[in-house]
Amino acid sequence: MNITVHRPGDLTSADRAAWTALQSKAHLNGSPDLANPFLSPEFALATGQWRRGVRIAVAYEGGEPAAFFPFQRSATGVGRAIGLGVSDCQGLVHGPGFAWDARQLLRACGLVVWEFDHLVGGQGPFETGASGSFPSPVMDIDQGYDAYLGHLRERSPKFTRTTLAKDRRLARDHGAVRYVHDERDPEVLAILMGWKSAQYRRTGRSDRFAHPWISQLVRRLFHTRSDSFAGILSVLYVADVPVAAHFGLRSERVLACWFPAYDPAFSRYSPGLVLHLRMAEA
Repeated sequence: MNITVHRPGDLTSADRAAWTALQSKAHLNGSPDLANPFLSPEFALATGQWRRGVRIAVAYEGGEPAAFFPFQRSATGVGRAIGLGVSDCQGLVHGPGFAWDARQLLRACGLVVWEFDHLVGGQGPFETGASGSFPSPVMDIDQGYDAYLGHLRERSPKFTRTTLAKDRRLARDHGAVRYVHDERDPEVLAILMGWKSAQYRRTGRSDRFAHPWISQLVRRLFHTRSDSFAGILSVLYVADVPVAAHFGLRSERVLACWFPAYDPAFSRYSPGLVLHLRMAEA
């Protein structure tokens, strides 16, 4: 196995296409989690524009790229998962049957350590360094929204009944409810970011959008679009006024939840929950 390390801008178009192909076929190869958009070349390249030390290791077998490992490196050789702090899925993207040694990989990357906090499942060589393992919530709509909603009614009948009733009540009290799955107005993105910043401060958490690199990263990803990747802004409107919104990333088969928020004035209607059901349906 031959490993080369590249700056994001030096990655060839052929390597990027190979990376995307590995993600596109991940569900067929028994590793559907590798299709997560946080593991995509688009996320790595966008992060590389705003963060120093972003590198991408490419492992070749038989002269062909077999795996991609994006990371950030400090001058002292300390490595971090790319976009650590905002990335919800981290690890090495690889094809079926690919085996690697974690220490060998880190040495090839010039790293003495690699820090992560959202390691994707199935990364055995890295899992030995994990301090804990936790489940991730997933809305599985592979069989269609009606099947998903039917299962939700069986598992959580009160929650489902209440949320759907609040959707109807919102329309009765305030006017027509309209959902836009892929809103392209950047002003609405700014509204969402404002809601989220206020929520962070209100709940005593660090405001991520107070960091310029995160705000710039989100804006760039909002304008990044291809068949295999896009930033998706989904919005719930009432009488043409936004009351809830979510910005996330999608690959071909996965929409990753990232920044959801809503107008607190409408909190009694649980607009965030209503929005997520609309997103699943869309």
